Formats: sequence, C-alpha cells, structure tokens
Amino acid sequence: MKGLQLTSCALSEGMVNHALYSILFAWFLSALALRTDAITDPMDVQALMQVKAAINPSSIRIGSCVSTWNFSVDPCDNLFGPEYFSCGISCELVGEGTGIQRITSVKLESSGYGGTLAPAIGNLSFLQYLQLGGNAFEGVIPASIGQLHALVVLDISGNSFSGSLPDTLQGLQSLGVLNANDNSLSGMLPSNMNSLINLIECRLQNNMLSGPIPDLSSLEQLRVLDLANNNFSGSVPTRFAPSLISASFGSNSLTGGLTKQNVDAINSVLIVLDLNANQLSGPIDISLFQHPSLQQINLSNNSFSMILNGDRPASVNMAQSQMVAIDLSNNKIEGNLPGLFAEMPKLSSLSLSNNAFTGQIHESYALKALAGMAGLLPLQRLMLDDNYLIGPLPALFMKLLPENIMASFVDNCLSTCPPEIFFCQGGDQKPNNICRFYG
Repeated sequence: MKGLQLTSCALSEGMVNHALYSILFAWFLSALALRTDAITDPMDVQALMQVKAAINPSSIRIGSCVSTWNFSVDPCDNLFGPEYFSCGISCELVGEGTGIQRITSVKLESSGYGGTLAPAIGNLSFLQYLQLGGNAFEGVIPASIGQLHALVVLDISGNSFSGSLPDTLQGLQSLGVLNANDNSLSGMLPSNMNSLINLIECRLQNNMLSGPIPDLSSLEQLRVLDLANNNFSGSVPTRFAPSLISASFGSNSLTGGLTKQNVDAINSVLIVLDLNANQLSGPIDISLFQHPSLQQINLSNNSFSMILNGDRPASVNMAQSQMVAIDLSNNKIEGNLPGLFAEMPKLSSLSLSNNAFTGQIHESYALKALAGMAGLLPLQRLMLDDNYLIGPLPALFMKLLPENIMASFVDNCLSTCPPEIFFCQGGDQKPNNICRFYG
C-alpha cells in the first residue's frame, strides 16, 4: 500500500507540474495575442522552454546565455536585449506579412551547461544550427533530432553524450557539418549515413564507436572524415568519398594490410591519411608514396613488415610525389633503407624510427637536407634511430647543422657516429654482438 501511495503522489505531482506549465503557456499565448508586431511561433517557444528545463539549473551560470532566457517575454522579439535572450538563439521572419518568427539557431557557449538534450529539440523545425560544444551534456542523443530537416550544422562535441548515434540522422538531408567528437558514444555507425548527401565534415573522434567502417563513398561532398581514437575494427576502407581530402582512422583496431588494391581505391584528391596505432600488418605497397595528391601519411605504431618494391625497380619514379610528411615509425619494417624518400621533391619530414631497416644511409638524404639537389625542397626532419643501419656516415652529413635539420641516428650499428655530432647525441649505437649480424 505504501508503494501504491508513493506512486499516486508522484503522479499527482507530475499532473500538477503539467497543469502549471499549461497555465503558464496559455498565459504566454494570450499575451502574444495582444501584440501587433512579430512574435515567436508558439511551438518554438514551447520547445525552447523544454530545452531549458532539461538543463541542470545549477549549471546555468549568472551571465550565461541560458540565464537570460526569461519566458515572461517573447524570445525573438526581445532578442539580444539587455536583460532577456541576450544570446544563444537566432530567429528569422517566416513568410511575408505573417508576423511569425521561427528559431533558426541554438548556439550555446562553452559555459559548463549540464543535464540532457530535451527531445523537444526536434520540434524546432526551422533550426539550421545546433551548437552545444564544450559543455557537460549527457544522456543519449534524442531520436527526434532527425526531424530537423533544415539543420546545416550539428555540433555536440566536447560533452558526455552516450549511447549510439540515432538511425534517424538519415533525416538530416541538409546537414553539412556533424561534430560529435569527444563524447562517450558507442555502438556502430548507422548504415544509413550514406543518406547525408550534403555532409562536408564528419568528426566523430575520441568516442567508443565500434564495428567496421561503413562505405561512405556515395557522400560526394564529404571532405573531412575523422574517426580516430574509437574501437573500429575490420580492414582499411577500400572506397573513399570522391571529394575526401582528410581521412583519419588512427587509434582503432583495424587489421589487414595496405596493398595496391587499397592504394588504388584512394580518390585523386586525398591529402591526409592517418592510420597510426592500429593492428595493420604486412607490406606497404610502394605505390602509396606515388599517389598524385597525398601529402601526409601516418602509418606509425602498427606491424607493417616491408615496403613492397622498396628496392627501387626501374619503374619507380618519385619525381611527381606530393609527399610532405611520412611517419612509419614503430613498425617492423625490414630491408635496406630505401633512397627513394630522398627523391621526393616536397618531403620535409621523414620518421622511420624503431624499425628493422638495414644497410647504409644514402648520401642523398644529406644532399636533400642541405637543399643541394636540384628541384628539391630541404628535408627538415629525419628520424632514423633504433634501426640496424651500418657503415660509416657519408662525409656530407658532417656538414649538417641543427638549424638545417632535426635528426637522430642513435641506436643503430653505425661505425662512425661521434657524440659531438648533434644527430648522434642522446644515445649509443647498438652493441657489437647484435650488429655483427648486419655488418
């Protein structure tokens, strides 16, 4: 009986709150009816009231945008006033002569707002911008968000949203920017994300998303895709959106290799490819470094074993390479240190640390650092430490100065690498009992 009484009391309290809310809103509508100028659409006002009600009151600081949302006045009519609705929303007049304004943006500053995002957000049917980044919102992303058919920017980054991305995202046909990075989202990416045909930027890094990376190649406008630091598994995508210029898949659990088939699947405009800290293995096909648009590649912290055709067959020509930065550090790559990297005209940063490269260091790397090779920009970073490189250093390396290049050759098997040379400082060469197998 006590349990029933408590339930009954709770229902009664809820009914009272609902009644008070209804009276307040009816009063507000009657007040608006007396006005002769533009007013905010009542449905938008009701939705905005529920959005504020779902925010933890203790997180609404004095002077913050939401602290000025006082519904005793009309929101849009008092927009940017000294006391009420001084910031946080924008409105537009809908239809000539209607006198009705609709809320078109909700942009909250990073003020530590907590609580949840009310499902009523989906009732702001003219909303184009929803930006809540850098706060402390939690709970799930309401499915009603898929009703915002006019939404162009959805930024909920830097919060504590959990659960999965709702399948209803497919309703956001106008969406150009989706930023949900730095939350606690989990589950798989919705398979219907391909319906977001106007998506230009998709940032979902630093979450707990899992499963294979879906085929997003039909998103013809997509330029930036960042899925780094999640739990994605499966292989590297074999199809890329045709306009994609930056693809970040680092710090996931991707497996498999990086074959010529993978390279051939990369579109002709991609500039940045980040696959660091996965579980990739096998050879890296040399055609990756000949790609017509790639400028930055990060394959570090994997288990790649070799550069296929890295012994420089006659068909390999790096003169057209666009590479600026290559990071292959912390892999298991074997074979002679290839000279092909020194022939890349724009390469300025090369990191091959902690691999199993053998052979001698080509003089061409010193020439490139000194900008002494025709048509080549200078090499400014060369990290070759912790390999099995042998032999004396070519004399040209002795001309390098710290202002020319950041470099490290320590922990190799070099017969001459005196500690007074800056790139030989910070560590010794490997002991003879190891190096004798590579001499």
